[in-house]
Amino acid sequence: MKNMSEFRYCKLNQKWVLFAPNRLKKLDEYNRNLPKINKDECPFDLGKENNTPKEIFRINDKKGNWKCRVVPNLYNVLSIEKEPIASRDGIFEKFEGFGAHEVIIETPSHDKQMLDFTIDEFYYYLLTVQNRLKDLKKDQRLKYISIFKNSGVGAGASLPHSHSQLIALPFVPKKILNSFEYKKQYFLTKQRTLFDDIIYDERMQKKGIIYESAFFIAYLPYASEFPFEIIITSKVKKPSLIYFDDIFIKNLAEVLNFAMSKMKNRFGNFAYNMLINNSPFFDIEEQNLANIYRFHIRIMPRLYQIAGFELNTGIYINPMLPENAVNILKNIDKD
Repeated sequence: MKNMSEFRYCKLNQKWVLFAPNRLKKLDEYNRNLPKINKDECPFDLGKENNTPKEIFRINDKKGNWKCRVVPNLYNVLSIEKEPIASRDGIFEKFEGFGAHEVIIETPSHDKQMLDFTIDEFYYYLLTVQNRLKDLKKDQRLKYISIFKNSGVGAGASLPHSHSQLIALPFVPKKILNSFEYKKQYFLTKQRTLFDDIIYDERMQKKGIIYESAFFIAYLPYASEFPFEIIITSKVKKPSLIYFDDIFIKNLAEVLNFAMSKMKNRFGNFAYNMLINNSPFFDIEEQNLANIYRFHIRIMPRLYQIAGFELNTGIYINPMLPENAVNILKNIDKD
């Protein structure tokens, strides 16, 4: 039957996803609200630079105006001043909250969201992210950097001004480590990278790809956990944004601009999470690391709420098959 549910397996995340078209609501029935704050009180706006902690990095345009800047998170969960010293608390184990927690202020404009960014603005943003990765990698105490963006109340944002966060950890989280080991075993067994096989599968299916450039491919994965989820993957063997030359950064900015514009045209200022996935800081040569891991970006629209079943089982319910979502996005400009 047309609306029958089905399970699909995601090779990348090693998860089953349950597609249930009968649960689909009108696509305009979702939370698109941004957090509310008086514009005069926003510490991230142009001219309010003294209202943030001491600046770590900024990038300027050719006229000397800042386009993207990085500051420590005022409400940090980790501190670079601490040391990762382990101790015992009775029968339990703990260690100091060492690490880094930074805010990437993506634009000087209070009202401009990433969904509205130009290619140049994405380029400045990506250069900023790359700089922070390179700089933090020098601290050998750090092993993994999580870079993420929460946009909209439904995605966990607390400020309306467009920004991302960076949290650097002194260890590789178990979820990331297990995923890395899985990809390592995949390569050792097949002598092919998992990411190359996924790209091959998506091309053969001819259902999920929305854009392909010289160095990147943007697609809605066959077993996407979220409706209209988009993954942008490097076609060249680069495990991290650290290893990208300027030409790659510019190309990636074009792909991000295309994907975000498509989503903005369909949903307006919707809530979403974006994850910028780079390899952990393992002591492995770049080429060997690239055979295992591949730089990719995951954009997850939060059009529907996660509830008890997902939390209990780890199986996400998605009411929109990706091939149907692709058709909607591809036909936007034809309306």
